Amino acid sequence: MIKLISSTEEILKTVSIAARVCYSGSSVDKLIEEFSEEENRKLIKKVTSMGHLSVVEHAVFTFSIPKQLKEELFEILKEKPFLNISEREEDFIVSLNLRTMKELQTLLPDLTFTKEVAKHIPDWLT
Repeated sequence: MIKLISSTEEILKTVSIAARVCYSGSSVDKLIEEFSEEENRKLIKKVTSMGHLSVVEHAVFTFSIPKQLKEELFEILKEKPFLNISEREEDFIVSLNLRTMKELQTLLPDLTFTKEVAKHIPDWLT
């Protein structure tokens, strides 16, 4: 039904660098090399548990959404007007960031759209 077209590569590395760059004097190259996957997971869990979700906005997902979910998309747009939507004859192409995906789980958990895109939320953010 809903199909993932693309997503940010190396999501964990991308969002952990975004978190560290704000508080570190190190270069991005050094931040890429310096921390392990486990250290990055711990950092993002800590940062997001404190309510700092802006760092996960750096991860973006694009989906193909069937026309029958048009009403759900309009409902989502009332709460989250930041979706990028392109309409095609057979479907919608929708791009949204990881923060929006996570927030939809709280705001509109019963929507098919929310349930389907939630399958793509990394385990370190659940």
